[in-house]
Amino acid sequence: MSTISIVNGDQVSLDVVNKTVGGLSVVSQPTSNVSIAGIISGKGDSHFVYTQSTPESVWEVTHNLGKKPSVTVVDSADTVVIGEVEYLSTSTVRLTFVGAFSGKAYFN
Repeated sequence: MSTISIVNGDQVSLDVVNKTVGGLSVVSQPTSNVSIAGIISGKGDSHFVYTQSTPESVWEVTHNLGKKPSVTVVDSADTVVIGEVEYLSTSTVRLTFVGAFSGKAYFN
């Protein structure tokens, strides 16, 4: 058994050995057990769900994701609402809509 360490961005190539048995070509499928430490230890891509319970036309949200995430907003009936997304920092977003409503914002 071999151990392969993969650093972010590295690529891995596996060689396949072809054998001939009774005039037929036999290809052995390599088997592997893969452990992705980043996901197991909780270092994978982060997300955040914000609930706006009071109807407002401007939502200022601190998500603490440390990035400029994609944002999907739904109203209380789970209908997608389109608004303006303004990134105030890598941890704070201002969402502006034409009317006040309550709902959720999904940050990914």
